[in-house]
Amino acid sequence: MPTAMLTEPSPLHAKATDTTHLFAMPGWNVWCGCVLPLPTGGFTLFFSRWPGPRGHDAWIDYSEICRAEGPNPWGPFNYVETVFTRTTESTWDAHNFHNVTVKAFLGRYYMYYTGNYGNGEWWDHRNHQRIGVAVADSLTGPWRRFDRPIIDVSADSWDSLCVANPSVCEMANGRFLMVYKGVTVGPPHPFGSRVLHGMAIADDPAGPFFKLPGTRFDLPGVKFAFEDPYLWREGNRYRCLMKDMQGVRGTGPCCNLLFESDDGLNWDLERYRVITTPYLRRPDGVIEGVERLERPSYCLNAPQPCLSFAVKPYGDGDAFLVFRPETL
Repeated sequence: MPTAMLTEPSPLHAKATDTTHLFAMPGWNVWCGCVLPLPTGGFTLFFSRWPGPRGHDAWIDYSEICRAEGPNPWGPFNYVETVFTRTTESTWDAHNFHNVTVKAFLGRYYMYYTGNYGNGEWWDHRNHQRIGVAVADSLTGPWRRFDRPIIDVSADSWDSLCVANPSVCEMANGRFLMVYKGVTVGPPHPFGSRVLHGMAIADDPAGPFFKLPGTRFDLPGVKFAFEDPYLWREGNRYRCLMKDMQGVRGTGPCCNLLFESDDGLNWDLERYRVITTPYLRRPDGVIEGVERLERPSYCLNAPQPCLSFAVKPYGDGDAFLVFRPETL
């Protein structure tokens, strides 16, 4: 497939991400990075991975959650352990651990993730996606997962087919707010009707979460507007990174955008900032287009905050993570 090779940036290429700081594992697709500071010093990276030879789409039933450590929020990171991997047990998340994001709340750590089970057919696994949480007193574990998801589908609702992509923040009132992606039952099958986002709220970061009415980040008439939310709060301001699937006004497809809200519940989609575009800047200055640059995450609790993104190059190359030191 063609790639964009440019040395003179256009407005979109100006948001290309440098490849100075990468995390890759030979023979593996690496995805879903989330960085936190270690209490003992340095940083830990939680990420998803699955075997490279199986191809990119094998995330659906071979993704596992792993952990690495490094001296900075941008690395360099070294693999430490696999936290969760597929099993032969009859559980709701037996075949997939994906979309990992870890948050520190109330002196403990909460790992939010997407899991599934299925019969080996791609769409069967995808449509069994549900959202779970695992809890630990330390970033090094042990992690305790639960026998049931914390967000399941709701019949006759916008999230009736599957749910995924959770992100949680603590609200100013001490409650916990989750944004997540859902797909509606309906044609075309097996994809479903629309891909939308909603919110749920809880008194405890492990739940139970109660779904709020309606959807968020919804562009009328657009079937699949956004995905990959990363939600956090700074003071009284709520912020959310999202991957733009369609190209809202003033951007291009697959940009990562930053939205802000006064209360975390109401978001003005006309007010956003383009954070990055699907381009990388190589050390020689050449700008190269990539097939995907998504799964934005933000390590705020560091002397120098840092963004991270998952990258799928064009062609058969394995996916990897790229880090961009930046204060939003």
